[in-house]
Order: sequence, then structure tokens, then C-alpha cells
Amino acid sequence: MGPSLPAYLRLKVHPSIKNTHWSRILVNGSHRRDPSSVTISSIEKRDKPFNWQRPTVSCDGSKGELRLHCFPGLDYVYHYAAITATYLSLEGREEDAVRYTLPTQQECLKPLLESNLASMGAVDIVVVGYVQALERWTKGAWEGDHNDLFSWRKSLTRRGHRLAFLGCRSSFWGDIAGNMVRALQSLNGVKCVLYIGKLGSLRADHVPNRLLATGSKSVVRDGEVVEWVNPLAGLLGRRRRWGEGGVLWWMGGIERFDFVDPEIGHMAQASVEGGTEFGYLHIISDNLARKYAFDLSNERLRDVVGDRKRLVGQIEEVLSGFFDEWEPS
Repeated sequence: MGPSLPAYLRLKVHPSIKNTHWSRILVNGSHRRDPSSVTISSIEKRDKPFNWQRPTVSCDGSKGELRLHCFPGLDYVYHYAAITATYLSLEGREEDAVRYTLPTQQECLKPLLESNLASMGAVDIVVVGYVQALERWTKGAWEGDHNDLFSWRKSLTRRGHRLAFLGCRSSFWGDIAGNMVRALQSLNGVKCVLYIGKLGSLRADHVPNRLLATGSKSVVRDGEVVEWVNPLAGLLGRRRRWGEGGVLWWMGGIERFDFVDPEIGHMAQASVEGGTEFGYLHIISDNLARKYAFDLSNERLRDVVGDRKRLVGQIEEVLSGFFDEWEPS
């Protein structure tokens, strides 16, 4: 991110880390939101309905220790440990104070399986990610209490299949997204998962917020390649310009891939394992190969919001055609 990195980190780091020097910062995977036992970040973006919950903290003042509680996910815990250590380093503070403990797979699945997701009932198609922007289907009241992890809007497609737009208040970052697919398979019998979001490009000619991206190949941890049949591919081939390519997450073989995203590979892997269709259609929101004016540090600027709204309109066109045509495989 170059010179934009400090601004990006300031948006992510918990104020308790910014304002106090700690001898140790222990990052762990535990979803804790009770204000009587943890401090919730004052910079959470509560002006949006989903993806606003961020790690909370608790402290042991006698030891000078701060515990940073992340929603359980291997990637998310490591991500926040890296964010915190990088921030401290740039501030001239002791980045070696940061330590992390990775959760087990059982600990990662537990808050999802014990959430209100089961209350959504059986569904055929679930759309996740930037769902609040898809106003063609999501205007009006959502089911699920504001204090719950999930809320949803349900309807039927023209062919009578059960369709749900699912919003998550926490960030389903990295492998959390794959575990969310597993929970949908287990609790809701989902047959097709579509992910609408944003990603970074590794191709210098991709201008942020001007193109959509999709594909059917990704690499995850240890260079493992996941390939799948993208149910959106045929429909997209009949429509306007879009970028197609492989998605990189684990940073190996970078020359073979076009995009960077932490969730797609994990979601595809869980879908392949569980026999669920999976497709994604993302806004290219950042470029890692060339510095452009807009990136992840200034997403709320008027020009960015306007460009993304136009792309969301294109996404809605694609989804509308897909819902009309889809039949379970």
C-alpha cells in the first residue's frame, strides 16, 4: 500500500493500543462482545449494517498485558497480529511485544454453528458479502436481531427456489468465510453460495473501482490450488467487460495470479468439499502492482462511492439473470 499504509492501519488498530504502551499484546481467537468484560473499539463503523464488528480487548494492568480478541479464524488472528506489530513498528514502538495464539478448527466453527444462522431455515441460494448494496432485493427490514451475528432477507426466485441475502456483523475474513460456508451447509442445506465483495489486483492496468472480477481458480495455504466450476461464468460471458483470473491468497507463485483476496479460496475449498456451487463477482477496489489515487485507505470518498455504485448496478444485472436461470445441479 506504500504511503497509504499508515492511514489504513489507523483505521484498524484498537484505540487501546494507540493510546497505551503495553509490555505484551496477546492476540487470540475468541468472539467476545460483552462490554462488562471487554472494551469495544470506539472506531467501529456502526453507520453500516454489516461487517462493522472489530476485535475487542481486555487487559491485565498489573502485568501490563493487553489481550486482543478476534473472531476465531487462523487468518484473522494472524492478520491482526501483523496489523498491530506493523503499526507499532511504524510508530517507533516495540513490535516484539505482539504474540498470537491460533484457534483450533473446532473453536473456529463454534461461534458460527451456535449463532442465529439456524433460524434462517433451509435455503437454496445464499448471497453473502456486500449485500446491503444490492437494493433491488434488500430494501426494507431484515430478519435477525441487531445483537445477533447474522441478519437476512429471504425470497423466492421465479423458478421457486429459496433465495437469501445474508449479512454478517463481524468480518468473515480469510478462513472464517470458508467456515461460514460449512455452517450454511450444515445448518441450512445451502446448494449455491455467491460472494459479492471487493479485491485487489496484481495487474497494473486494472484501475480501481472501474472493473469487476471473477474466476474459478485460487491458491490457499502452502500453495494448494483450488479449482471449481463458477456458476456465474456462462452468464458473464454474455455481458459487458469484466476481469477473469486466478486468485492469490498465500503469497507464492505470484506471477501466475491476477487478484488478491483472503476469502475466495477458502469459500471455494469448503464448497468443493461439501458439494456446494460457488461463484464470486467482486469490485476491483485496489491495485497492488501500481499506485492509483484510490485504495483501501480512502474508500469513502465521493468519487469512489459513485464508481462503486455503478459497478453494483452491473452486479445486480448479472445476479438477476442468474436467479432467473438457476436450477440445482
